[in-house]
Amino acid sequence: MNTHNQDEIVVLDIFDDLGAASTAQNKLKEQGIESFIHDGNVLGMDPISGIELKIFSKDKQKAKNVLSDIH
Repeated sequence: MNTHNQDEIVVLDIFDDLGAASTAQNKLKEQGIESFIHDGNVLGMDPISGIELKIFSKDKQKAKNVLSDIH
């Protein structure tokens, strides 16, 4: 059952490379936080914008706490 149908997706952080974004995503997953990497597969096409790690807004504070030690 999808419990996120009323929850907004927000950008948690922006990373310079896919490896760092994937590491953060794995940390979130370990804590039960669902996340999405936006445009991770088009590296090099727009190097200025970075790679966005997105989450559901209800998880924002918990996710910030999880990632506070790695970014």
